[in-house]
Amino acid sequence: MIRLALFVIVLGLAMLLGPVLANHPGYVMIVVAGVTIEATFVGLILVILGGGLAWWGLWWLLKRLFHFPRISFSFLRSRKERRARQALQQGVLAFARQDWQNAHQLFEIAKSEPLWDKARLTMASYSALRAGEFAKANQRAAELDPDDPDTSLLLADLWLAQGDALKAVAVLTPKIAAEPKNQPLGRSYLAALQQAGQWQTLLEQVPQALKYQWFSKVLWAQHRYQVYPQAISALAQQGLFDEQASYWQNLSAKERKSVAATLGKVWAMAVSGQVEQAEKLLLETLALADLPLAWNVIQQIPLGRSVLQLRKQIQHWLRDHSNNAYLYAMLSYCAAQEGEAEQAAASWQKALQYQPELVAIGSQAKA
Repeated sequence: MIRLALFVIVLGLAMLLGPVLANHPGYVMIVVAGVTIEATFVGLILVILGGGLAWWGLWWLLKRLFHFPRISFSFLRSRKERRARQALQQGVLAFARQDWQNAHQLFEIAKSEPLWDKARLTMASYSALRAGEFAKANQRAAELDPDDPDTSLLLADLWLAQGDALKAVAVLTPKIAAEPKNQPLGRSYLAALQQAGQWQTLLEQVPQALKYQWFSKVLWAQHRYQVYPQAISALAQQGLFDEQASYWQNLSAKERKSVAATLGKVWAMAVSGQVEQAEKLLLETLALADLPLAWNVIQQIPLGRSVLQLRKQIQHWLRDHSNNAYLYAMLSYCAAQEGEAEQAAASWQKALQYQPELVAIGSQAKA
């Protein structure tokens, strides 16, 4: 539509000015070193345009045939400006290498075209943050447009990294209300709510997260285990979890009946002392295929000595899946709950034989 409007405007000007220039083409005379050049003004303009176009076409052809280097006019810039532009390039490379200290120092003297200022300031802020220079990171972020959603995302990351999740929530709440389809903002908002311990608001945001696909289906299947167990158990310990509340009923039946949500209820029961009921509910829900994602949550649930039936179920699965590392990890968990430290250590070592990375997973969950 814009191209059509421009075409109509150009055509109108040509129809308006064409007859005028045809009847009054103007006159130009140039005398240089005894040589006189006479032409109409319109003819001279056409010759200049035609000569420029011919030169550009010839240069384009020669570059393709002989691979001539690109002409640079950087020599016209001052030495200080050239160093600043080179610092930008080196800073971007350092950022890509995750050399935060060097990147932070280079961005301090870097200079870019106005079009790249947003990217430069954003990378400068992130690199300063990673280098531990919080004041510099906040200073660079303050130079960005406060109304830009990307600036809000950066500010939220800065507050979260500095341990002030409430300020991150305050920054993101109005932005996510105005732009609910912004997926990066949505993911950051959920992380801020979780870190701030605002569990009810977190559960209230889940339908919106699913509607606007803040996570892919695969990622959400994993992220459930970071949302529901902690939210449900925390709300239950505060006496605030209610399955009839709107924040729970607004969730789909699939979400309410998911293994991740059930683990939250199991966790809440165990903390409240209902360990036998918690173990029963866990056995009714848990399947062998759920263990890789559920393991991080299960090992945080304090079932105590009420793990007899769970241990039997794990041993039953081991008959057909003797090389499953998560089953040995579960045996280690059961032994630890019953106070059998040596058996727990032996089962854990067995789990590591089949899946060494369980060391990181286990330590992360226990932390």
